[in-house]
Amino acid sequence: MTTLFDPFISSSDYLALARDRDRTGTSRLHEDLSQMLDNDYACGLNQEHVDVLIYPANWSSAVRDENRKPRAYLHARVNQKGNAEVNWARGDHEVVYEEDFLARYVSAAQSAASVTGRGIGELMWWKGFELLVSNAIIRRSPVATALLYAHAASLNELASVLAQHVNLVGATALKFTYQDAEISSADFVPTIPSDRLREMIQERGRRKAATLREAVERIAKLDAEDPE
Repeated sequence: MTTLFDPFISSSDYLALARDRDRTGTSRLHEDLSQMLDNDYACGLNQEHVDVLIYPANWSSAVRDENRKPRAYLHARVNQKGNAEVNWARGDHEVVYEEDFLARYVSAAQSAASVTGRGIGELMWWKGFELLVSNAIIRRSPVATALLYAHAASLNELASVLAQHVNLVGATALKFTYQDAEISSADFVPTIPSDRLREMIQERGRRKAATLREAVERIAKLDAEDPE
């Protein structure tokens, strides 16, 4: 494996490398991260939630009538507990196309939790992400580095899968910076230009304002038609 992250190496190969390095005793991995070395670990991917998102029955009638794919943006952020959340309906950038999905699905997806214990809009959850980054940068753990690269590859793979089923208008990727061939930072960054992202955020603000105006007008019309 090269020292730098290679986007052409799969997440499964990076996970296998991490396990190999752990077995050869080159590990300085924090014990709280040991579950990432389990054979069934899949970088926190919730395949059931992904399947719900790409299932056409959860798309709005307008999308189906127009024979197009719903628009979605793949958000990723680190929460206050140091865990990473990857979500399509909640995020710092507020890029959500509610009109492309069933209202009840959007409402459930925007909730922080559901009957599964995690919000249905959450597609990935990386427990201990900040600790993993610290192990890779500060402790220079080769196992942690391979695991960190596995998560970056897995996020890219998720975006690729979504792009086959929905109109992925943008996504977030895990980008690394290096100093002397060692990782110096790992940050979530948009995969689209900042000006385009800004336009999308402003566009959503206009859509929300228009929807609110329409709701107010409907209420006013009903009040006018049914005076007491």
